[in-house]
Amino acid sequence: MRARKLFPAGGALGAAAILLLGLATRPAAAEDITPKVRAALVKVYTTSQGWDHNTPWNKYVPRNNVSRGVMVKPGVVLTTSTGMADNILVEVSVANSARRYPAKLIHKDLGIGLALVKIEDEELAKRMAPLPLGDPITLDAEIEAWQIGSSDLVEKRTGKVMKVSPSGARLNLTIKTNLSDRGNGQVVLKDGKIVGLVIGTYAYRQEGTVLSIETIRHYLDDWASGDYKGFGAGGLWWHKLLRDDLRSWFQVPDDEHGVVVSHVVPGRTGSAVLKEGDVITSLGGHDLDDEGMFLHPLHGRLHMNYLLRGSVKPGDKLSARILRNGEPREVEITVRSWPREEQLVPANDYDIRPKYLIVGGLLVMELTQRSAVGGPILSRYKQRAWWDPQDTRKRIVFGSRVLEDEANKGLD
Repeated sequence: MRARKLFPAGGALGAAAILLLGLATRPAAAEDITPKVRAALVKVYTTSQGWDHNTPWNKYVPRNNVSRGVMVKPGVVLTTSTGMADNILVEVSVANSARRYPAKLIHKDLGIGLALVKIEDEELAKRMAPLPLGDPITLDAEIEAWQIGSSDLVEKRTGKVMKVSPSGARLNLTIKTNLSDRGNGQVVLKDGKIVGLVIGTYAYRQEGTVLSIETIRHYLDDWASGDYKGFGAGGLWWHKLLRDDLRSWFQVPDDEHGVVVSHVVPGRTGSAVLKEGDVITSLGGHDLDDEGMFLHPLHGRLHMNYLLRGSVKPGDKLSARILRNGEPREVEITVRSWPREEQLVPANDYDIRPKYLIVGGLLVMELTQRSAVGGPILSRYKQRAWWDPQDTRKRIVFGSRVLEDEANKGLD
């Protein structure tokens, strides 16, 4: 009797047992990844000071830039290359703190838009932890964009992938989200893993442009190899084959599709095996349509430019099927970069002091993509520099300006 009084069927202990049973069968709550993300995010402060091409013996006033970044290896932060050209100072800060720590730029690719920064404060580097890289995401995927906001607090915005498209060598995603700051470098996560990096935001459209994880992996793996080759460069011009008269002229059968080569730059990608008038019907194992598009297994219809530049490294080979005078052929295209020393009118002339000579009051400079902004003749030389073979001309110099002095009157 006493035992029954101590353990009544409807007593308090029975209710507790039922409650514990309910707790045991309830599904576990999702892990809060905020502490892990907070330990990997930084703000990146850069100061740059480039050379003034009007007075090439001087430099511009230093400029400041703020972006975001995420640790991908111990002590190493992935960020965008914005503000990294002509760089003279890098600092970082972490969440919930305005203190800035010394850092160092260790690599950048201005063409692809990515850079790596090493945190020089060892204590800070030990307190932080890298986030893992994730898998490629597809259209309509739900994502999270994280950043350290202007108030130095960690912020998260959810969004969705609206578009996937290559841009040059990059594979970009367009996401629908609303970030409070219009900067760049915010990390895009799915299931706690890095799947992209924001390279531009458009607050009025509530959109952001994201560099995909495929491009990020390409960059990081190439850098880690110790022999950075970068991405493939352009060098092929082609026309779409959307009209029957063009298809007939280039002898393209009804069951074949592709694009016709209009120009091949000597020494660049494809120049060893392709000729003007060749019809490319397949590239890298992918059939092309009459607009030069192929069907990507994850992202759907993409431009063939991604096959030539974004999915490969310089030195890689791509199989191609072509029609030459109506006859099918199999060729192998070697992907090439376009280093600065091969450019007749050099691009990416950052971090380099301009070459100049002063003769009798006349400032003579080497023509680069930044050294002269106006004039139809110089613009024409710049355009020709993209397709002229390297061995047909030398570098170009031009009279930039006449120095202001009484002795130089009339020279202008």
